[in-house]
Amino acid sequence: MTIGAGIGGLPAGLIVDKYGPRPSTRLGSILILISYYSVYRIYLTRHNNLIVICLCMGFVGFGSIICYFSTLKASQANFPNHRGAAGALPVSAYGFAATIFSIISATFFDDDTGGLIRFLSLFCGSVTFLGSFFIRIYEDEEDGGGQLLSSTEPEQLALLEDQSFNPPPQKLYGSFAFWGTGEHTPTPSDSESSSLFQESSTSQQYQSGSSLPQRNATQSRPQSSPIAKPKHSSKKRDVKPIDAIKLRVTDKKFLTHYLIVAISTGIGQMYIYSIGFIVTAQYYYNKKGDQQDNDEESDPETVRAQALQVAIISISSFLGRLIAGFVSDALHRRKYQRLWIVIITLVIQFLGQLLLVMNVSNQLLISLSSYVMGSCYGLVFGTYPAVMADEFGTSTFSTNWGLICTGYVITLFILNKYFGWIYDNNSDPITGHCYKGNGCYMGAFKLGMSLSGVAIIATYIIMRKTSKRR
Repeated sequence: MTIGAGIGGLPAGLIVDKYGPRPSTRLGSILILISYYSVYRIYLTRHNNLIVICLCMGFVGFGSIICYFSTLKASQANFPNHRGAAGALPVSAYGFAATIFSIISATFFDDDTGGLIRFLSLFCGSVTFLGSFFIRIYEDEEDGGGQLLSSTEPEQLALLEDQSFNPPPQKLYGSFAFWGTGEHTPTPSDSESSSLFQESSTSQQYQSGSSLPQRNATQSRPQSSPIAKPKHSSKKRDVKPIDAIKLRVTDKKFLTHYLIVAISTGIGQMYIYSIGFIVTAQYYYNKKGDQQDNDEESDPETVRAQALQVAIISISSFLGRLIAGFVSDALHRRKYQRLWIVIITLVIQFLGQLLLVMNVSNQLLISLSSYVMGSCYGLVFGTYPAVMADEFGTSTFSTNWGLICTGYVITLFILNKYFGWIYDNNSDPITGHCYKGNGCYMGAFKLGMSLSGVAIIATYIIMRKTSKRR
């Protein structure tokens, strides 16, 4: 499932950008339903074909990531002035869903694995399919007027066609149009709205009668469509997916963002996957004199401690994703860069790893580390969708985000292999347990600290360049 969601992120992004969120969500829901139900049938019939099971779980991950990307793109495109908050909701919900389903599993399907798989098939598949009817992208001020850029080079088009040209707040009607804002009968007090339409018609007369400079035409674009309308057809020049990929992989700025996300989320994922080994290592460090405990396959106290750390990570990651969106919007409104959240998060992540390196066997400090690492993981994922939409627009947002999400897969693979190598070398060859406390995994997080330092420097450089450009 992780491979389907991670490596499948790029093709999922291409599908969403080409066909739109609604058809993509329906495709994802069908994949989830069929794949989970296939696993359910395999469980009932006790079919032992591992390849088929892996394919089904891969398609479950792929279907889920398509639905996730669809909602994320719609939120970024429909709310250009609230991208952080709009993106935080699907991002945080996607991360917190595992906790919700774990509670459902423990409450209603305690000893019924087949029933749980069937429930996931029917519930997840049907809910996402029904939800697809409510997903659409509205045409707002940053998506209209694409013809003005028809003579622009493809590289400039990809970077400029969806950038926000923000009018004063009192003139903005498009962001929340489908909630009803801005859709009212004009009254004499709506002089400002009338002036907007007058300016729009004047701009259109000039455009039809003479050739205006492109910059002036572009500046008038926000005033030409004060109310957002559903996108049934588009006259914009489309950027082909393969062209978007070529542009991004040769763009130094995009590659810098790619490096930052790959490092920060890769470290977070390594901690999530290795927390069980960390708890076990510290437990056996404290119990290394008790041979009876050492011979047990799994100790109930260890299992409880692992479950506690997983819960802490899940909740802190959810809160980090949710808070990051609103905070980044607040910073953006005050003309600060959203990347301030990222660089502060990277510093905190560095300190969290330092705490892991210094903590020999204190379970309370492990809980603090889980809170810090989970929060940092969530803060990065909650901030970066809006950063990518601001920097590279929304027309190829899903492709860009799919590319970005492939980074942590590479980092996670390297860090997990290194963690396992260190842990195995420090484990007792007879019992298979490691009794050295933080010495069982210290080297992996020292490497993580070095990578965090690289990410901090990269973020600082990109922030400096952005400040100079402004």
